[in-house]
Parts: sequence; C-alpha cells; structure tokens
Amino acid sequence: MIPARFSGGGMKDWLEKIRKMKGSVWIAALLLCAVSAFLLSSYSPAAPDMTEEERRVSATLSKIAGAGQTRISIFYVSAASAFGGARQTPAGALIVSQGAGDAMVRLRLLRAAEALLGLESGAVEVFPMEEAQ
Repeated sequence: MIPARFSGGGMKDWLEKIRKMKGSVWIAALLLCAVSAFLLSSYSPAAPDMTEEERRVSATLSKIAGAGQTRISIFYVSAASAFGGARQTPAGALIVSQGAGDAMVRLRLLRAAEALLGLESGAVEVFPMEEAQ
C-alpha cells in the first residue's frame, strides 16, 4: 500500500507542498543542493588517471631493460599514524608493461615495484600491455 503523501496528485501537488514548507526546511533543502553540487563537481571521471606517485614509479619501471612503456596502479589502505590521524599506505599494485611477456622482465618489474613501494611478495601483479593496433 502506498502512503497517502506519495500517491496520486502529480506535479501540481508537489509544487504546492514545496510552497508550504517552513523557512528552515528551505534552508536545509538549499544546503543539501549546495553540498550535492559540490560533491558532483569534485568528482571528475576525466581527471588524470595516474597519481604523481604512480607516474614517478611508472617512469622508474619503464627504465628497466626490456620493460618498454610501463604503467602502474597503486592501491592504498588507511593506516593509523603514530602522530594521530590516518595516512595512506600502499597495499598492492598492478603493473602493465610492453615487455611483461618476457618472464625475466616480469620478474624484474615485480621485484622493483615491491622494493619501491615497500610491498610484500604477492602484493604486485604484472601483465603484458595490449599491443597498439
């Protein structure tokens, strides 16, 4: 069963209900709209797809013999800081490299990423990059 306030009526009834709202409800509604607009504007799917650390590590990994173009995605977890608050620490990484089809290059990339990011063995995966068409 649909509650009376949601059934029937249509747009005219909704507009009438909005007109009857008290001042504090209007302020709350405007505040909610402002917060929503801020959150939507701060979300940017077109933002650069790599962080500064990912660019730095990718550049280093690309210099490994045979690696060629290399990209890394680093995954973080929040960890409590000794000085209060939380800090982000690397928990894992995914590497895509032109030279990762070669087992030795893949091993070098894996070991270098573990060393650069302080990750345990098994926290990094390496895959060959798709060839340009």
